[in-house]
Amino acid sequence: MQSRRPIISILIVFPIVAAIVVACWPTKKGYSDADITFLASDAHVVVGDVPLTVPMIALPGLLNQTQSFSLHKQKDREAATERLAAFRESTGSPETAPTIDTLEISLRTYGWNDFDISIIRVCSRLTRQWSRSVCDDPWSPFQQAMPRGNNHFFLADDRKLDAFNNHWTVGKERVGDHLDEMRLNNEEAPTVCDAKSSLNRKFCTAAISIKEHLIAVWTVWDGPGEPHARQAEREGHAIRQFVLHGLGPIEDFPRLLSAICKLKDPVAPSGPYGDPCDGASPSISEPDRRL
Repeated sequence: MQSRRPIISILIVFPIVAAIVVACWPTKKGYSDADITFLASDAHVVVGDVPLTVPMIALPGLLNQTQSFSLHKQKDREAATERLAAFRESTGSPETAPTIDTLEISLRTYGWNDFDISIIRVCSRLTRQWSRSVCDDPWSPFQQAMPRGNNHFFLADDRKLDAFNNHWTVGKERVGDHLDEMRLNNEEAPTVCDAKSSLNRKFCTAAISIKEHLIAVWTVWDGPGEPHARQAEREGHAIRQFVLHGLGPIEDFPRLLSAICKLKDPVAPSGPYGDPCDGASPSISEPDRRL
């Protein structure tokens, strides 16, 4: 891992968060067409020297924030709108994609919201096939292969990991300290576990190198039928395939689905819609291995 340098992305993200919250938080009337269009739009960013294309709705670090209670709401709204416009303009094209040090990705049923069913409209507007396939299907093989529990992980530049010093594990240890103990490569997903936990379960930080200086960071634990080390291997390979073939400049959905179908959680339940993996053709471009 390269030497650490102070990062400035946190200073940039906070105003972006505020802008998106103001613009996209659903009103009592539900999500507007403009909200849906924004959430379904693609954000073009660069992390660890790797260009990525991610739907806005898959970025929980930017979208799932609580509303602030300012005494200057109108002024704040106007400033937020201006920041949002600048952010959308910069991420709206690969040519203007900003460089970001860390990015949280969430792979979930985007079209389901118990508080506002109008969000289902986002599904047909998503541009990537993988995002449409998970949008209305909680049993999607993508959700069954990704990190267990909340289906989210972080992508980060391995030269700029200071932000993880502000991320805490279940055992109240710094994620950054766990990462400092690792030697990463793209063939295995090492883990560092909490020394103590109040729960009767071992929780660990896992990470894997993906490409250039891009790495993924997430949490694993001992689960039914799968110890944490095996979980890290399976999910690490799934994340790597997902980033390379799902978030790259051009999506390769057949290759991605074929790889993901081999990496589902061994105790994942079957869904009522049939198994998309039954029709997935074997991958011929990558050997059939985990990591």
